[in-house]
Amino acid sequence: MKHRLLLLALALLLLNLAFFFLAILPTRRAVHVNAAAAQDLQNRIRSLRHEERQQELLVSLLNRMDQFRNRIPPHGAILQMIRRVTDLARKLRLSVPSVKYDPVEVTEEALVKLTVQMEVGGKYAAIRRFLYEIEGLQDPLLIEKVVLTSRRGMDRLSLRLAIAAYFLDEERRPADREAGTGRL
Repeated sequence: MKHRLLLLALALLLLNLAFFFLAILPTRRAVHVNAAAAQDLQNRIRSLRHEERQQELLVSLLNRMDQFRNRIPPHGAILQMIRRVTDLARKLRLSVPSVKYDPVEVTEEALVKLTVQMEVGGKYAAIRRFLYEIEGLQDPLLIEKVVLTSRRGMDRLSLRLAIAAYFLDEERRPADREAGTGRL
């Protein structure tokens, strides 16, 4: 009977080993392969989410660029902008002895950069208000240089101002629009 029990135990051991090698080992290998594939998929999903966030940011930036670019006035508005600034100075009772402007093409961006140098004179409060009003204008202006001087014993100040403004180059802009090309 011991011999039979030993044979039965040996047969059960062989069945267990056969089951282990034929069923459990391949399943374990498949689980490891599937776990590695799942990890790869999770990494890819993270990568795609990151890429999606970057693309959303890029689209947002491109939309902002278009909004800004649409605010840039056409080249023909240069004189209107200069007139608006000088009228503003005169409205504030400032004298405007000189206004010089120099348009320069910014070829890679199809823009014209206009540098306006002007002198105004008047009381401090009016000059301060003038600078405040210029900063609030809807035109995309950039105050590049401000020099404020006064003479001893006088209540009038002199302001030399350099303003940069950008305008669309009308000759190059329509072609860009029609072709649907936007510069980044």
